[in-house]
Amino acid sequence: MTGQFRTSVRAYGLPFRAVWLRRKDMIDLRFSGTRPDADSWTTADIVAHITDFRLTGVSIQDHKRLGLGRWLRALGEEVAFQAGEPLPSETVRYDEGAQIAYFSIWPQFSDDADQRDYERKGKIFLGRTGGIARIRFPVLNKRGRAGVLGTAAALLATR
Repeated sequence: MTGQFRTSVRAYGLPFRAVWLRRKDMIDLRFSGTRPDADSWTTADIVAHITDFRLTGVSIQDHKRLGLGRWLRALGEEVAFQAGEPLPSETVRYDEGAQIAYFSIWPQFSDDADQRDYERKGKIFLGRTGGIARIRFPVLNKRGRAGVLGTAAALLATR
């Protein structure tokens, strides 16, 4: 091989919104047109990406029960994007090789911005007709501290 390889990263337009559930102190990504099945959920390791005190996106490692790749190909509208360019809001970038989905909440416009990542154990609620209806994760970490993630949550719409 000559060093050239084909990338397996695609982007999909998928309407969703991020909401801070103030009373539960949770961040909730809600997907339009889906209703969660209360009995059908799974846990996942979630990484919240914060840039300059704003929640710019959420990453999730895909696994067999989730089937994020299949779900995105079936429901999302594939959109063109350039590597290194800001990903628009309500866009999901899926790396088929690494099986990681990145949900863009707020575009990151500057590469020199202060970026921090916060790992949380979250719940993914599956929809009644299949696919993902909600992604929910706590603001506080295991030690009961919110830090910058708490500030970013406060900038989201609240319920």
